[in-house]
Amino acid sequence: MTHTHPEARDEAGANNAPSMAPALTEAHMPPLTIEPNYGLIWEGERPPIAKAYVAAQKAMDAIKKAARNDHFRTKYADLAEVVEAVVPALNEHGIGVIQNAVNDGDWVSITTTLLHESGSSVSSTLRLRPSKTDPQGVGSAITYGRRYSLLAMTGAAPEDDDGNAASGPRQDRREPTGPSAAAQYAADQLRQARTKDEFTHFWNSEKEGLRQSLSDGDYAHVVKVMQSEAKRFAPAEAANASTPFDEKDAA
Repeated sequence: MTHTHPEARDEAGANNAPSMAPALTEAHMPPLTIEPNYGLIWEGERPPIAKAYVAAQKAMDAIKKAARNDHFRTKYADLAEVVEAVVPALNEHGIGVIQNAVNDGDWVSITTTLLHESGSSVSSTLRLRPSKTDPQGVGSAITYGRRYSLLAMTGAAPEDDDGNAASGPRQDRREPTGPSAAAQYAADQLRQARTKDEFTHFWNSEKEGLRQSLSDGDYAHVVKVMQSEAKRFAPAEAANASTPFDEKDAA
């Protein structure tokens, strides 16, 4: 997350536009990569956005989980629900939200900027690699990235639906935990693959990163989805977690 003060922008001149990070070149990457660009370090007078940001956070509504994921039998907050809960509070305190999406080869970059009416701002960039680069795949990645970027930038988190309040203490009305967001994203990419080559390419390029970044339970879930979805392209069940297909099918 970076902070820009009006005076700094005046000195920077043309650097006012968001800059693109260098492309990641690791052979195996998890489906989500967040650039390590966080801390806010201010010297001297506190910028106006600092006080406004804290006030806006106090005014934010709880985010309800109204959208349903039928596969995991869980509820989640979609982009519209996140925007509805956090943007009015930000606007009330003079903060606007700008989310720029840039298609950078195989990657999509989402830069989220909280811009105060004084001109000071904070921003952060999230990079995603969709499994396919057609409009549907890119659009899905952009929506996913905007939602998680906005949650991260505002410190917001979805809460249970207030309609469940009468069912007892909070710990008794939690939704099933289900797989993590990263595991869900990887599973969705496998389900959306349209060809065997597309399916195999995603799994072969991502499996090591998934193995390293996911918990054992989440990785087992993604492997299970991979084995199930592989049947769309080959009649034989997947041999193991290393390859989506038996050797005779992969040839």
